[in-house]
Amino acid sequence: MSTISNLPHARTVPAGPTDLTERVDDLDALIWTAARTTDDPQLAVVRAREHAESVFIGLVLTIGTGAHRLNCSVPTASGPVTAGQDLRMDIATEIPAVSLPASGAERELCELFALAHVTGADATVILRSRPLLEPDADVGTPGYVVRGWRLSGGETAPIDAAGMFAFCCSEASSGEPLPLDPNTRYVDARTLVTPPGPD
Repeated sequence: MSTISNLPHARTVPAGPTDLTERVDDLDALIWTAARTTDDPQLAVVRAREHAESVFIGLVLTIGTGAHRLNCSVPTASGPVTAGQDLRMDIATEIPAVSLPASGAERELCELFALAHVTGADATVILRSRPLLEPDADVGTPGYVVRGWRLSGGETAPIDAAGMFAFCCSEASSGEPLPLDPNTRYVDARTLVTPPGPD
């Protein structure tokens, strides 16, 4: 059972593309469409992508050791848009290393971050984490710890545990409560450590 229960109700763009390249191209088209409403579309896209890269690096630097699953929900006029699948990544800080999928799936998330920036939407970044350790035979696989951040107006703000619980445990379209996963904990997110932007 998914611990981010409202994500399956969001759509990918357009509904149904399974190929990562197609999904990234579709997000690129949405970004450019939104940017064309600005005085300088090319500059708007450059700034959105710089912001997206900063957010992604900030997440990698902030979230610490663990097996992580990352997604982002960007509201649009036709409904929320998310990545086709959570981005899975393992981070070990004791011996600094980050393992990302060879598919390049982080591009899709960065495009979602850029889309949120260029459209001015209040997007939500959702992170599920658990230890990298092998499951204990007596205890089993540990549950996920869920944290989140709000992307809004070029800023990234941590969401507290109550806000993340409310986001994940209610139906995205109706607000109706969803079944709870007793193995999931919602915690306050920390402020992201993001690299400085270009001067």
